[in-house]
Amino acid sequence: MITYTDRCKTYTNAMLAFGERNQLIVAIEELSECQKEICKILRGVEDYRHLAEEVADATIMLEQICNMFCIEDCVRNFMDVKIKRIDDRVKGSTNNG
Repeated sequence: MITYTDRCKTYTNAMLAFGERNQLIVAIEELSECQKEICKILRGVEDYRHLAEEVADATIMLEQICNMFCIEDCVRNFMDVKIKRIDDRVKGSTNNG
């Protein structure tokens, strides 16, 4: 298994090899491909293995962006706040229904 530290080293090497701008373009492309797979599922074309592959690609690129701009801690903090908000909404909806 590849550790997060190992992934970050690879992300840094990719940015140095291919350039920050190019990696951001690839991130946009991978996020778009993930979106396309989600749309296919909504249309009834259920290829969950391909969806998983696209989610992996998008996640890798999102991790690269976090690494590139040194925002990992900030992203985690926002995630904590937003997950707590979701949890509160879920609890509120089950209490009212």
